Amino acid sequence: MCGRYSITKVVKKTKNIVQNNEGVENSDNYNAYPTQQLPIVKKDEDSLTLTNYHWGLVPKWSEKMTDFRPLNNARLETLMEKRTFSGLIKSQRCLVPADGYYEWRKNEEGKKFPYFFKREHNETLFLAGLYQKNNNLEFSIITTTAKGEISDIHHRMPVILKEEEIKNYLDSKDPMTFLKSHQNPEIVFYEVGRDVNNPSNNHIGLLDPA
Repeated sequence: MCGRYSITKVVKKTKNIVQNNEGVENSDNYNAYPTQQLPIVKKDEDSLTLTNYHWGLVPKWSEKMTDFRPLNNARLETLMEKRTFSGLIKSQRCLVPADGYYEWRKNEEGKKFPYFFKREHNETLFLAGLYQKNNNLEFSIITTTAKGEISDIHHRMPVILKEEEIKNYLDSKDPMTFLKSHQNPEIVFYEVGRDVNNPSNNHIGLLDPA
């Protein structure tokens, strides 16, 4: 899964790919969490727009359920089996810019330790996502099976696109074929302090190695 991430200077980091900005500012968020309004990039006709959506999809069929938890992630393997996502993958795909994301490793005693995952040379991560216009403007991040050393920390990870792969994802007439054949870029990771566990903590020190 992907439940927290960091994104800073998003306007600057997306200036080469977007043509429109719907009120997104160059703020720094070192502990982005579900329910927050966060920047995404979506396609509007022939241009790309940077805008703010809420992290967490609420399907139409669940609107009257008081205990329904918004869907922060969408599993790649079952996208076409879930009516919540099968329609969105056809025409409502988006990118979620990030500097890196957090994941937690559970030890034998059940205690969890946070790690930060990023690209080796600090390139921007573009997480594959889906969006919808519901009561709120909402998005979910697509996840896939973690491989290699990453799987030692957690068995899931987001689908991560390089800047040069953005067009392939947003413009594809067969996005599932693209996603299933896609290979995530090289990712490095390290343990960080447990301050990130509290969503109210939001400062650059969260990225410091533990």
